[in-house]
Amino acid sequence: MKVFASILICLALSGCFSKKVKSTPPDLEDASATVEIRKSEDPRLTAYELSELDRKKLEAKLTEVLEFCQPRLSGFELESKKQAKRAFWLSMSGLIAGSVIGPALAAANASANSAWIAGLSGWGGATNFAAQNLQTSGLSGATIADTRNTIIRNVGEQIKIATNGERTFEERKNALLQARAECILYQIAVPAAQSHKK
Repeated sequence: MKVFASILICLALSGCFSKKVKSTPPDLEDASATVEIRKSEDPRLTAYELSELDRKKLEAKLTEVLEFCQPRLSGFELESKKQAKRAFWLSMSGLIAGSVIGPALAAANASANSAWIAGLSGWGGATNFAAQNLQTSGLSGATIADTRNTIIRNVGEQIKIATNGERTFEERKNALLQARAECILYQIAVPAAQSHKK
């Protein structure tokens, strides 16, 4: 009965101190906003004046899109770097344990150090396996870096269209929408980077 009461108290306390989970992360709330921009229509203005007005609108929205994307992509770079460092040091610790310290202990006195030799050799093998699994699972930093680079390439292609004055207003507006969408999709794909938003 005392065990049951202890378990019940532990569950109650862990429930009281647990963090509430919101259905929509705060970083994604502003991601659902769209790029709202309309082509200028004013019969009092010349075609050139209307074109200049539209160009200024597009440039202002381009700045908004870049300000939206930049902190997200920078956050993903930081996450990628952090994961890569962890994977590197994990591998290095196994390398040193299994190929430097373990053999040195064996050479010094194998029978006296047998437990340490076995432990360090096991650590060397386990870290190799763990590093392989990190890479396969996309947690070595390389996956986030590759995804980030793909998004940057896609955003760059859309920015080229959005800044091309020979394209129609609709094509340029749609390119801005697509660039913003690329940043949102990346944020959804790699949620760990949401915390790096400004």
